[in-house]
Amino acid sequence: MKFYSSLANKFATSALIVSALFSCSESEEIINDLDIPSTYAFDNVDYSGQTARIQMLDSLERYIKSGNDGVTNLEESVMQSVFANESGTLFGSSKDLESKTYGEAGLTVDVKTEVYAYFKSAEAASGNVANIYEGRLFDAEGHEPAQMVAKGLMGATLYYQAVSYYLSDEKLDADNEEVTEGKGTAMEHYWDEAFGYFGAAVDYPLNADAKNWYWAKYAKSRADVYDVSGDIFTAFVTGRAAITAKNYTVRDAQRDIIVAKWEELVAINVIHYLNSVLTDTTDGDRMHHWSEALAFAWCLQYNASKKISDADLDKVIAAHGNNVDELTTENIIEIKNILQSTYGFSAEVVNTL
Repeated sequence: MKFYSSLANKFATSALIVSALFSCSESEEIINDLDIPSTYAFDNVDYSGQTARIQMLDSLERYIKSGNDGVTNLEESVMQSVFANESGTLFGSSKDLESKTYGEAGLTVDVKTEVYAYFKSAEAASGNVANIYEGRLFDAEGHEPAQMVAKGLMGATLYYQAVSYYLSDEKLDADNEEVTEGKGTAMEHYWDEAFGYFGAAVDYPLNADAKNWYWAKYAKSRADVYDVSGDIFTAFVTGRAAITAKNYTVRDAQRDIIVAKWEELVAINVIHYLNSVLTDTTDGDRMHHWSEALAFAWCLQYNASKKISDADLDKVIAAHGNNVDELTTENIIEIKNILQSTYGFSAEVVNTL
């Protein structure tokens, strides 16, 4: 279940170097010397490709949810077309989700393969009111395709591309001298693309009415119990300022914050939806929240420097079972205990999420 092991080692090394060379006070002094805006307001920023892919994912999710009426017949070919942007024109972009979705062997769950399977199962289940529970479409396995696809791709595409690709040492070793108008230096541009996959508005902390997508939206949704939204956004802004100032020690420290806090964001969503399963009173709600919990658990695979061990991640995924009927209270306790122990969440957080 390992991938990009060399990359994982480099992440770990950079974190050790930062902690070894700088005390908190020294790091704060260095950061205070930077010109850090309160919003993601920098010259020459372009993450339009990431925004287009997020909109494609939203479009794909909305299409699958159109089958929630029990009448609409979904088509696998339409879902595949959106996934691959076969027209080359979706949201005015030639970008696509499919080519950016992790699909190499070696993981506990191959989410890309699962996504193709859910296109098929969604088509098969659609147009039949017998497959609708509490207003949601479920397939023959009791999975909600809309959730499995949306959350699965949040991990295998958005999260993977941000934390394990654009924030990798390989990408951040890019040129930081030559400026391309509208895009900045190569290093700045890669950092901006990682930010784009987070899905936050440029004034994320200040504008409660701003449109936020996927990960940024879920960070806000969990913030009343466990708030990582400010940590992630501030680290993105600070790191971008550090790149412009060619302060790579601060850049690396901010990268490590983003990667660690984003992983916590994944974990708290697993816990949140498992807690919902415990209190649900209808089959539809239980299947819905089980689907979300499992798909978020899949996302944990896609961080090359993940804190959770391979063995514990295997246990977390396996404990969900193949459907909600296989998930026992004991399984939920096991999963929550693993995640609490791994990430240091308090009992109050784990029980309140």
